[in-house]
Amino acid sequence: MNLTWLEISKNALLNNILEIKKRIPKKTKFIAVVKSNAYGHGLLEVVKAVIKNVDYFAVYSFDDALLLRAKKITKPILMLGRVFPAQLALAIKNNIELSVSNLDILKAAQKFSGNKKISIHLCVDTGLGRDGFIFSDSKKILQLLAHKNIEVKGLYTHFAAPDDSAFDAYTKKQVAELLKWKNELAKIDIHPLIHASSTAGTFISDFECCFDAVRIGGGIYGLWSSQEVFDLHEKETNLLPVLAWKAVIVELKELPKGAHISYGCTFTLQRDSKIAILPVGYFDGIPRISSKKGEVIVNGIKVPQLGRVTMNMIVVDVTDVKKIKVGDIATIIGSEKKQVVSAEDWGDWSGSFNYEITTRINPNLIRKLVS
Repeated sequence: MNLTWLEISKNALLNNILEIKKRIPKKTKFIAVVKSNAYGHGLLEVVKAVIKNVDYFAVYSFDDALLLRAKKITKPILMLGRVFPAQLALAIKNNIELSVSNLDILKAAQKFSGNKKISIHLCVDTGLGRDGFIFSDSKKILQLLAHKNIEVKGLYTHFAAPDDSAFDAYTKKQVAELLKWKNELAKIDIHPLIHASSTAGTFISDFECCFDAVRIGGGIYGLWSSQEVFDLHEKETNLLPVLAWKAVIVELKELPKGAHISYGCTFTLQRDSKIAILPVGYFDGIPRISSKKGEVIVNGIKVPQLGRVTMNMIVVDVTDVKKIKVGDIATIIGSEKKQVVSAEDWGDWSGSFNYEITTRINPNLIRKLVS
């Protein structure tokens, strides 16, 4: 018996892809970012649901890329994370396109003796200050890229703040830096797929950032990257939450006013109350820092979480819920009747944000693909 599980809406996934596609040129390729267990939604569940509607998949870990190939996923796969020379042969065998921002990979390619070329996307740092080559190294890098064993499939960068209009000038500067790289590659007759925009980048309207492809992560899952982007565009772009998190009520009891709840006696009942126990805690992904702030939905009514979040359980106040029994289902994230608890809500309650909430849901929890 599953006491807690996630429901992943295929219809919402496909809706969100369609909504994002409305914002990008028809010729622009759609790279579905399914790293970090598809932002917590379930790697295989999401890939199987959207495979006919996207052009590429992007993962962070090499193991995820290999898993998709083992599951007979034939779409192009871009690995965004660090690759090591020892992985090159396996990458070629499985037709995995590699992000490269380290000279050791380019040098290893020179020594590689296989018959097939190493397919790479050159990652450049245009202002994020994280992964990527910087332009002052371009001459040395271009010499290595000219080697016959390397096929440059892509050139890309990461925007630092595409979801904040205060940084529009900075983003434009990043675009200009990326175009410098494009021009240098053209000089040696390399014309790769150019990509820079995440979901937020597709909402930048005063200059072109889509290039040849976009890398869409949060938008696929109905997660907005910032309040500003949501406020400006939620009416024109109808992104739907994909994930719902449910749990079964495993215990009910009545406690008197003044009774203490959870470790540290961190909550004291202010009235005679009925409490319910849900079999989820910080092991499952409920942020401990959200203790006494969170809410869940029980039989269409929002109820507060009481006391400290523990490893495997939380306590909720169901005094005002009528006709409740053990076995009833609580909604931790999702909607029920007219009530909604979102990943954004849990982000607010924990001083975090929606991406972190969903990606930290225990990957071992059952993910059910629903309509």
